[in-house]
Amino acid sequence: MGSFEEIKYMCKDKNIVIRSAGVDDAEELIELIRKIDNETTFLLREPDEFTMTLEKEREFLEDKLSNDRELFIIAEVDGKIAGTCGLHGSSRKRLIHSRILGIALAKEFWGIGIGTRLMKAAINWTKDNGFLRITLEVDTKNYRGISLYTKMGFEVEGTFIKDKKLADGTFTNSYAMALLL
Repeated sequence: MGSFEEIKYMCKDKNIVIRSAGVDDAEELIELIRKIDNETTFLLREPDEFTMTLEKEREFLEDKLSNDRELFIIAEVDGKIAGTCGLHGSSRKRLIHSRILGIALAKEFWGIGIGTRLMKAAINWTKDNGFLRITLEVDTKNYRGISLYTKMGFEVEGTFIKDKKLADGTFTNSYAMALLL
């Protein structure tokens, strides 16, 4: 991963740290993702589809740490991992200027600015590393997410119709959003 300088701040009497995820975070990250998968339908998988083993999660984190074209950061609240934010993309010449963003935050930490801080950190890292564009997909009913992304400068570029089918058989639509740097 390209260099990422840890960010520390206080919010509502809580110590918050945004930092690179390390291999030692693997077990806690698995627990967090399982929790978040059960809190929202806005992610890309059903809760029972997350089957990452501890070994595979460690390999994933090692890969992120050794790749200077990708980022995987976490937000800790009083020492507990509350959310993640990652950037990845292609190494193909025509696409190398762009990164794809993914973010997830445990519901108990919604609404206190952690998502904004994670996004700012990811955007700054993207700029610092010479990328020119960040893209993401967001469910059209994820109003909190859309509000955050719009606040950060992202714009809707298109709509994917019935792009996800939920376990109950209903479909959702998503926006393709981008931030040009």
